[in-house]
Amino acid sequence: MSYQNQSDSDHLSIIVGPPGPDNIIDSVHNFAAEHNISLDDAWTAYVKFKADKFIKPNDIPNDIGLTDFSEMFTDVLGKYVRVSEYFLTHYVHSFSTNGKLLTQIKDVSERQPYLAPAIIFHAKNILDVRGKPINIRQFDKLKREMLQTLMIFLMTASWIHVSISFEYEKAKTK
Repeated sequence: MSYQNQSDSDHLSIIVGPPGPDNIIDSVHNFAAEHNISLDDAWTAYVKFKADKFIKPNDIPNDIGLTDFSEMFTDVLGKYVRVSEYFLTHYVHSFSTNGKLLTQIKDVSERQPYLAPAIIFHAKNILDVRGKPINIRQFDKLKREMLQTLMIFLMTASWIHVSISFEYEKAKTK
């Protein structure tokens, strides 16, 4: 299987925990009340707003110099990439509000399910300088940790979990 075909299933996931600072928490509560929606839906709307803002190239630099996902991923990977789109989904009842996997919390009374918005980037939408999909495995543990720290700051979330998923190339047998 060529990597071109594999890039349809390989992806980078950025799972966004609940809002962090009090001013963001207050904003999410106010947005939920104004629009008569749940807090999870209001937080998802915020995450989508931020992701939409970061998917579009921006000519106006911000104070940290990273204005879109292409610049962020280029800095993290240390080579030019262009991010063309993302997919927003949710991880349902997988994490608690403190970011731990529910299965890791032994005391059942502490298991508070959290609907976590997740920004998914398929490898086919992260292109190198030649316009070819990158190998998603370039986001090794250190690079995912760098991206996680950056995204906590940019999304103003209490926690972020970054992971990759890839399909192993099938060995050819004769």
